[in-house]
Amino acid sequence: MNIDLLIKMTNEIGDFFVGTTDAQQAARDVANHLRRFWDPRMRRQMLSYYEQRQGAGLSEVARNAVALLAAASKAEQGAAAAPPSGTPTPGKPTAGKPTAGKPTAGKPTPGKPTTGAGA
Repeated sequence: MNIDLLIKMTNEIGDFFVGTTDAQQAARDVANHLRRFWDPRMRRQMLSYYEQRQGAGLSEVARNAVALLAAASKAEQGAAAAPPSGTPTPGKPTAGKPTAGKPTAGKPTPGKPTTGAGA
């Protein structure tokens, strides 16, 4: 999509929200609007533009909104890159926990008949 049109749309959304609340809340509302209603490709294009041109052409509220989106995007990328501490890595069993398909001693496997005394 044409970046000039995305800039115009972002500024118009910002103008709407500035009329309803203070500037900080308006920026959060614009960022939320872009997150909820814009196609991911449009958001990526706007974020790329913001990083390359520091939001030239965007109003102050629109620029702050895109900055919020950029910060959230970087935080999500950082979180996706490293699993949270305490989360087992796929394929690596955690100490003391059974691996998939291997029941712990003394516990029957669901669907398999038990053998031995009392069965």
